[in-house]
Amino acid sequence: MIESLTGFGRAEVADEELRYSVEIRSVNNRFLEINTRLPRSLVPFENEIRNRVKSKIQRGKVLVHISEARDSVRNNKFGFDLETSQDLVDRLREVGAELGLHDNLGLSDLIGLADWLAPQDDDKLGERRLKLAIQGMDNALLEFQKMRQEEGENLSSDMQKRVNMISELIEKIDLKADENRNELLDRLRERIEKYIPPEAVDQGRLEQEVAHLVDKIDITEEVVRMRSHDKLFNDALKSGGAVGKRLNFLLQEMNREVNTMGSKASATEITAWVVEIKEELEKMREQVQNVA
Repeated sequence: MIESLTGFGRAEVADEELRYSVEIRSVNNRFLEINTRLPRSLVPFENEIRNRVKSKIQRGKVLVHISEARDSVRNNKFGFDLETSQDLVDRLREVGAELGLHDNLGLSDLIGLADWLAPQDDDKLGERRLKLAIQGMDNALLEFQKMRQEEGENLSSDMQKRVNMISELIEKIDLKADENRNELLDRLRERIEKYIPPEAVDQGRLEQEVAHLVDKIDITEEVVRMRSHDKLFNDALKSGGAVGKRLNFLLQEMNREVNTMGSKASATEITAWVVEIKEELEKMREQVQNVA
């Protein structure tokens, strides 16, 4: 089963003191890009959280948002770095003196620069925080993956219908091309017999020109390759996994073959079918951008 690059998952976890809400969402992207929004208490564990995402997701622009409940925050024990705070105050006073500003520093000013204020956890509490956050992420990832699989199933079903429709049009084009080639050769013979006496015709040269003309309008190779691409595309959809880049490559090849058919064809029916195929390929190309 293929997976969509678009997904959303949410979970809440708690123990006797801590409680986290976890949301994971993603949109399509060529590579894996992870952005995090974490409470201050989980910032020290950002690398562990990012690695957890990398182990489950290979591609997409992913946002991990973890929020901490208020009752959890109330249990935080804050540590004050007095040395850093004093250094900060001294430096601010020096700048103020140089600029001729009055020293009106208060606690409210320091709170606005509160990088020196952070939750102070012992090792056991830190381990509990990380363990609980990972549990919440795993639960959210399960819901996230389920949504991506459901969306992937819908994408796969729609693209299978489109590629089957393209296969039917290719068969019509193949039949019409044979008819068109025979009609064109018949008209050529009629004109030669009508305007050129038989004794004036160089049969060797005539055969060369006919062969050249047939080669210019023959689309047998393109039809064969299109049949192969259609099969490979359906096989990739059925195999599942991370096939987005493979599907995108096949669509490029299919578009190239169809363009060649359109340039060789002279029948109006073939031209119309080529346009129809190109419209379906463009719709599929847009959908494949959202396949993992």
